[in-house]
Amino acid sequence: MGRPSVSKIHSYFNFNKSLNESACKNCECKIKGNHGTNLKRHLASHHDELYEEYMSKELEKNNCSKKITKKESQLNLFNFLVPKVKVQLNKKIILDACIDLVTVNGRPFSMLDDTGFRKILDPVLNGFQEKKFTINSYLIKKHVHAESLFIQDEIANEVQSKLISLKLDGITRLNRAFLGVNMQYIVDDCIKLRTLGLVELTESHTGVYLKETILKILKKFKIEQKQLYTITSDNGANMLKAINLVEEEISATVAATTESNYELNDESIEETADVSSDSSSYDSSDSTEAAPITDLLYDEQIAVLLNEDIECIDKEYEETEHVLNRIELANLGDCSIFNGIRCVAHTLQLAVIDTLKHNSIDKLLNKVRLLVRKLRNQTYIYLIKKEKLKLPILDCLTRWHSTFDMIERLQHLKAFIQNMTANDSKLRKFELSHFEWQQVDILFKTLLPAKICTKKLQYEQLTLTDFYGAWIACRIETESLNNEFSNKLVQCLRSREQNIMNNQVLLAAIFLDPRFSITLTEDQCNIAITHLINIWFHIKELETSQVDSNNANIEIENNIDESLINNYDTDILEDFLKQKENDKQCSSISSLTTSQPNSQNSISTKMETLLKTYQLDEKRLNHKTNILEFWKTMKKKYPEIYQLSQIVFSVPATQVSVERLFSGLKFILSPYRCNITPIHLEDQLLVRTNRLFEKNYKKINFQE
Repeated sequence: MGRPSVSKIHSYFNFNKSLNESACKNCECKIKGNHGTNLKRHLASHHDELYEEYMSKELEKNNCSKKITKKESQLNLFNFLVPKVKVQLNKKIILDACIDLVTVNGRPFSMLDDTGFRKILDPVLNGFQEKKFTINSYLIKKHVHAESLFIQDEIANEVQSKLISLKLDGITRLNRAFLGVNMQYIVDDCIKLRTLGLVELTESHTGVYLKETILKILKKFKIEQKQLYTITSDNGANMLKAINLVEEEISATVAATTESNYELNDESIEETADVSSDSSSYDSSDSTEAAPITDLLYDEQIAVLLNEDIECIDKEYEETEHVLNRIELANLGDCSIFNGIRCVAHTLQLAVIDTLKHNSIDKLLNKVRLLVRKLRNQTYIYLIKKEKLKLPILDCLTRWHSTFDMIERLQHLKAFIQNMTANDSKLRKFELSHFEWQQVDILFKTLLPAKICTKKLQYEQLTLTDFYGAWIACRIETESLNNEFSNKLVQCLRSREQNIMNNQVLLAAIFLDPRFSITLTEDQCNIAITHLINIWFHIKELETSQVDSNNANIEIENNIDESLINNYDTDILEDFLKQKENDKQCSSISSLTTSQPNSQNSISTKMETLLKTYQLDEKRLNHKTNILEFWKTMKKKYPEIYQLSQIVFSVPATQVSVERLFSGLKFILSPYRCNITPIHLEDQLLVRTNRLFEKNYKKINFQE
């Protein structure tokens, strides 16, 4: 029984503090002290009515006050100290988050129906006033498909009437074959990547079938064949065949269009001649043939004799000149500018693999692999971990990067191996000799420039000339080693680069790059100029609106932004370019001029003169200059060439982004989710990759 309340019991007694005793108010009985239990006992034994009154008051008090546990009091205190978090949500944010879960994050659609996720999501959905708003796996599939359609329309609007470059590659995963297609172009002086799709291949991977698949993808995004500028692929025979067939298809389409243009041009000339004849009162009845158009345009005496208004003649001249320009655009722009580009990263890989197949290198690598396999035994793994060293790596025969990593890791473990072989007879059988260790070191140094070059080729903002500089630096550094392995690698590099360096697209890019244009010969410059002129005609054909004829006089900026060029340290590539600059013979404009008589006012001659003027005026830049930033500063000085640079420097040199697309495929198509339909898989990957590319593009613009 608990101790009674002293305050309630004291009301029935009088306490004398000096005597330390309590006296009952009813019977004046004396009780020692003022203890509540003694006072309660007195009421219970002598005053029943007072005791019942007291107990009723105690019971009433207990019923009114609720007993709070310690845990409840701590919880109340926590809720008081921690404020409630209020988050603003709407339907768009929730839908976008759920789409991210199943695309960017690679989660299965079934996750949206899991009980744990529903416990989080349902209270949020119940907070909306509209009760019809629900989210489940079935509805999110529809939203993902709608998002993919939105991305398709967005891409179609972005590239409307623009030249584009594609890169493609194939992959097989879980017994299913796919073709990945990425698109690349420049927006706001930055290279922008887009994914056009990851299409499942259901037939034999012949060149004809791949060509049809590529054209279907272009049609899906409303991209015309004449908008296709380049396709970058690996060196596979079926890929190269498909690109050749696409080129033939485009050439046939252009030829058919050209024939119709010729008919239209003839009609335009006749109509112009008739209008010009009718506008003057000149009587041509004596002549069976109409007078030449040129006679009506430049002979102002006819207007004077016939009292014609000079302004009327000028207006007719402008209209006729416009028709002639259209004719020239149709005639000179009829040649196809489409080109196939071989992936330079794959070409470099093939060159290194050719080198590693050399007899002496292959024998050395086989012995290294035997040693590595022995070191990967659990006994040695335990000892290596105990010494806090890095574990040995066994390479994959089809990936030379892993071979380089294997050699690098073996050199890291050299001291450990030598110490172990002194006491371990089993490991001693696999030990390398002193000469073989030297060969391993030489092979490592030989492959190091190629490894560095490969890392540079993975840069997202890589241009064709950036690759060109990295390739030259790799070849020069490898050649400077001057050993058996390096000489063999240089030989393979020179053999493989013939398929790349003679491409007119690369020559045009080098021509527009003051960092490396000094390396071109006179014939290569002519090829580049011709190709750039053809691109210009092709651009004008694709433009939907005419360019204003009245161009404002813009002040020309002759000085390059100093922030683009720093005081760079001299390196091996810069020395090579300086030597080229010193050895280069200055060529006159006349030696580069092509024969086009009586075409001083033609568009082709104007562009040719502009390109040659740029070639003579622009001085060489340091090879570390950002070429996209350079042309950003040249936009006002060379507006036409700037427009050409935006197309040429957007051409992809590698398929790295397609390889990353395949890496994302592992998140979506896993062994536990191998039955995804092709439509849902394509929608998920289209949304996933384009969202990631857009995020990287915004990040690059933010950094700038």
